[in-house]
Amino acid sequence: MKYFGLVGIFFVFLFSCNNENSKEENSFTGIKRLAKYYPLDSLASNGDTLYHTIPEVQLIAQDGKPFSTATLKGKIVLADFFFASCQGICPRMTSQLTRVQAAFSQEKNLKIVSFTVDPERDSANSLQHYAERFHADTIQWKFLTGPKKILYDLARTGFYLPVQPGNGNSEDFIHSDQLILVDKNSNIRGYYSGTDSTAIDSLIVDIRTLLKEK
Repeated sequence: MKYFGLVGIFFVFLFSCNNENSKEENSFTGIKRLAKYYPLDSLASNGDTLYHTIPEVQLIAQDGKPFSTATLKGKIVLADFFFASCQGICPRMTSQLTRVQAAFSQEKNLKIVSFTVDPERDSANSLQHYAERFHADTIQWKFLTGPKKILYDLARTGFYLPVQPGNGNSEDFIHSDQLILVDKNSNIRGYYSGTDSTAIDSLIVDIRTLLKEK
């Protein structure tokens, strides 16, 4: 009887160790998934790697007031590029963003930013109506418009959105389902399909990880 008791204790111990190892592996996977994107050729003065950061631009928010992306520094940022008259992927993306907003409704260190790719039609007033349609909390979630060239340069060379090349002229158009996650230091940390609920589940977990990051 003592023998079988010792065997039982051994298997409980073994299961516990394997379970802890599994947790460590899952954590490691999460950290790898949140690696910083786009290292620069230059190094910091202490020898650390420097990474691409989102540039600062001046735009107009849905309330008609000027908005500087500099105000996002020190915050976790989730960004997307959409247009209000879109009947395809944009409403699906925005619906998924409402899930994220609901999950972090009390979190002051997370900001959601939706940039229009159709600024000629998406005035501040139309963006306000769009925000109301999706019950957006515009303290946490901003809808932004402005000069097309600035918005398109921001999409391509700021957020490195994987889209066709273009110069932001009247014939240029960007359409992407990607949500971009940015950390407190303005470094890109992940891309997620905004129409995939499973990807959004992962995104919510990753946001929680970044909020704990020092």
